[in-house]
Amino acid sequence: MSTIVLNAQAQNKFSLGIKLGQNFSSVNNVNVDHNTASFHIGAAAKISFGSSFSIAPEVILTQTKLESNLSLSELEVNSAFKPETYHLNYLAIPILAQYKVFKGLVIQAGPQYSIFLDQKKDGLELAKLAFETGEFAIVGGAKLDLNGFFLYGRYVIGMNNIRSATEVGNNLVDQSTWKTRQWQLGVGLNLFNF
Repeated sequence: MSTIVLNAQAQNKFSLGIKLGQNFSSVNNVNVDHNTASFHIGAAAKISFGSSFSIAPEVILTQTKLESNLSLSELEVNSAFKPETYHLNYLAIPILAQYKVFKGLVIQAGPQYSIFLDQKKDGLELAKLAFETGEFAIVGGAKLDLNGFFLYGRYVIGMNNIRSATEVGNNLVDQSTWKTRQWQLGVGLNLFNF
């Protein structure tokens, strides 16, 4: 029995690294450009259970960028429109299950919770958007491990309405649901392996 426990513990490996990448975000039912670019940066850990399966908890500072955009017909009606850009900053905590398909290629999937930190607005007009304090999402993607360096791509699907109840209550005409969709592409470096 003790031999089995020792062998299981010997196979468990832990690594810690950093990551940096690009986001391409959109929010359903919001009048903004789709797939606007922003950034993410953070730390990623990996806890291995055997040779193929691992859990990867991460802590990421990530930004969703929204650029206002009117259609041509709306621009004809509102010729004084000035574009505005909103930067929504989150602390995202994904916990991903990873499966090594073959050497170097890993597929990932799991839940993510993002804590809304703040919003910033560029533009000439005074305006305020109201957002929920957190967002639950599902993440799926793949990672290419290159002996310490890694490349990754993933898709993040927001599951809840990020529009606050206050904003919905203040605008009885527009009761639309705002849900995020985001592509993430990036690179990382494993710093420690145990």
